[in-house]
Amino acid sequence: MTKSLVLAFFLSSWSFQVDAQVLVQAAHTALQPQIGRDADGFKLCGVRALVLDKKPTVIEAYDFSINLRADMFDGLIKAGKSTTTLKDFNRGITSSKAVVPAPVAFWIANELNGKPLMPTSVIPAETPGFILAGGDFVQSWETILAIMKGERMQMALRYKNQGIDTVVSFSGSLKDEEQKPLFACLEGLQERIVNEASQASKK
Repeated sequence: MTKSLVLAFFLSSWSFQVDAQVLVQAAHTALQPQIGRDADGFKLCGVRALVLDKKPTVIEAYDFSINLRADMFDGLIKAGKSTTTLKDFNRGITSSKAVVPAPVAFWIANELNGKPLMPTSVIPAETPGFILAGGDFVQSWETILAIMKGERMQMALRYKNQGIDTVVSFSGSLKDEEQKPLFACLEGLQERIVNEASQASKK
């Protein structure tokens, strides 16, 4: 193969990769801590994010959450999105109806880290237009921390027959009164998991 053919192949492959994804900056991001308890202490810890992408005629609201549970060895991810016309949005009207059918894939990554959190075993959620999926426990933990600390993140939802992925770059922030209990939850959950694993190994 000549050098010119090699160069042409490289350029065509590079162009395809560029065309396959479009990077946009979120117009707004809202975060919400998620904390659950049972009789034994913290049972669920995580964060929910609502990320808005403003397009010429509509607002797309990406809605996803990443949680850790004491009774699961994986992270738990839920993701979907809704759309609102820009006219309605400017009038203060937002849609609570998710886009259907549900997406088929979701990923999220720290903007400066090339390795994304990739869900496994994606299934439809009870909420129409959303998916549920597992995710590596450690990566899910790191992603939750990165989001709550306000680090720049990138995420994307993929829908069936979608030709181009829209990658949304975003960052949000939690108030101190929201961060502290979430940190406490994560620490308590970690301690609970270690203690339960230790007790199980003694049996």
